[in-house]
Amino acid sequence: MSRAQKNVLLILTVVIALTRLLALAHSMFDWDEGLFSLGVRDFNVAAYHPHPPGYPLFVAAAKVVHFLGVSEFRSLQVVVVLGAMCLFPALFFFARELGFDFTTSVGGAALFAFLPNVWLHGGTGYSDVPAIAVCFIACALLLRGCDDTRAYLLGAAVLGIAAGIRPTNLLIGVVPALLATYYQIRRRSFVAVLLAILIGGAIAGGSYAGAAIESGGMKDYLEAVRIQSKWVHDIDSYHNPYRPPLGQIAKIFFLWPIQQRQQTVALAILALVSLIHAIATRRRAPLLLFAMFVPFAILVLFQLDFAAATRYSIAYLCVHAVLAADGLGVIARRSPRVQATLCALFVVLFVVWTWPALQLQRKSDAPLVSALQWILRNAKPGELVFVHGGIEPQAHFFLGDRPNTVYYDEPDQISLLSGDAWVLDLKVVPGAHNWVWPHKRLWRVMRRRNFEASVGRASSVVVFGHGWYGDEGAFRWMGAESTTKLPVLRGKGKLRLRAYAPLDGLDAPPAIEVQLNGATIERFTATKSDIDKTWTVPSRKDAPNELRILTSGTVNPKARGGSDDARDLGLRVDALSWNPQQ
Repeated sequence: MSRAQKNVLLILTVVIALTRLLALAHSMFDWDEGLFSLGVRDFNVAAYHPHPPGYPLFVAAAKVVHFLGVSEFRSLQVVVVLGAMCLFPALFFFARELGFDFTTSVGGAALFAFLPNVWLHGGTGYSDVPAIAVCFIACALLLRGCDDTRAYLLGAAVLGIAAGIRPTNLLIGVVPALLATYYQIRRRSFVAVLLAILIGGAIAGGSYAGAAIESGGMKDYLEAVRIQSKWVHDIDSYHNPYRPPLGQIAKIFFLWPIQQRQQTVALAILALVSLIHAIATRRRAPLLLFAMFVPFAILVLFQLDFAAATRYSIAYLCVHAVLAADGLGVIARRSPRVQATLCALFVVLFVVWTWPALQLQRKSDAPLVSALQWILRNAKPGELVFVHGGIEPQAHFFLGDRPNTVYYDEPDQISLLSGDAWVLDLKVVPGAHNWVWPHKRLWRVMRRRNFEASVGRASSVVVFGHGWYGDEGAFRWMGAESTTKLPVLRGKGKLRLRAYAPLDGLDAPPAIEVQLNGATIERFTATKSDIDKTWTVPSRKDAPNELRILTSGTVNPKARGGSDDARDLGLRVDALSWNPQQ
């Protein structure tokens, strides 16, 4: 590199490293962050602290930071941010070792660093970013190790570290490792090959052996791995009959892992330009880069959860980024200035688009964390608290062994006799304390869950029984008759029904009757489509209340034509609440 190129690289490395601080999350957000935080506190893979296989070197690095007095989650963030700061220089040197020119290497590394999911996850508590940063370094050293024995041995050691963070890194490092080993064998450096295998194997194997020892022994550890593997096989992988077709999965993983299709598809098209040009001109670098990530891509396509594509794609989007930069070079006819300008325009586009998501992640707690902290501040130790099982690791981290804490997955698991208990749910509940992140930019990048949370009394929980159709988000349809169980309240309760009657599809306004515990509360004719009624009625004391709603008119959209919906629709209930009388 020339002196000017070294200066450009140094300046960009420092500037991009500083931008990583803009992504520092205000709090943890998702399931795995809770598990990793529990692992920093008390590592035990058998207890899912964290989940198998344990990601031992990632957690070990965070434990070192935690030993210095930093909290568990912040310790994870320190490791992740340091990894994020290394992404740009690591990918640059990796691209250079592959054979890309300076401008393409700088442009590709910058594009990758500013991809929305790479930037945002670089401020969280996940292992993906530091894992791929170390993997880039390992691959660069192994490629250099084709001619340099010292780099070959060092690359083997770093690949062992990368595998100790995330074992799937081996699938990425296998191509450069085999390539470097081939050249070492050609040079008859058999001792170096043996040493490389021993060094890499000792680091990776020792990491997981240590994880097993810390988890109560190899038997308990392997049992946890077996259970986790069965979950991946049955739920996440192609063996799940309800998983979308592979063609659709491929589009999600490889074309638009971020729900901003214009940007990701544009990168894919530019990458295709690079590959076609490489085939036509017999350029090795683009084809070798593509080939290196094929094993991991196969694993992703067939085995991993497509709902987490935004995270898993971090490991291979470097292919899109570097090849896109190379494709821009082809379009620019290898003019470094034009190519650099085009890459810079893409970076600016990513920065502008990602900025609102960065602001939300950096400046506010995730809704579930706000809800858990509310429980800590306001729920008395003797009060019963029901917590949604979808955030069990995060709740365990914040609430610990708090007495009278029960985890549930479905509303009918909440006792209807515990009207004064608190319920932490992952949806907006009318009359409860609600925390919401808007479904905007961050929603398109992070996993689409935990953007709403609420804490309310169990008295606000209703169980929908016979006659109801499935939950459709903001509303639920019933047929001609429905039954609903309502919790026990002390004294009288306030029952509110807000519904919609499909008058435009009925010959006459329907007669509607509302009953509670066998007694008619009100019978009326729905002369308007919008219904909003409130009643104050006594609650049962020793058994759940039974609400019965009847309507004389239903509509079948399929029978009327123009729809495939064959349900008999009576009322669309937009809100149903049951709370103590104030």
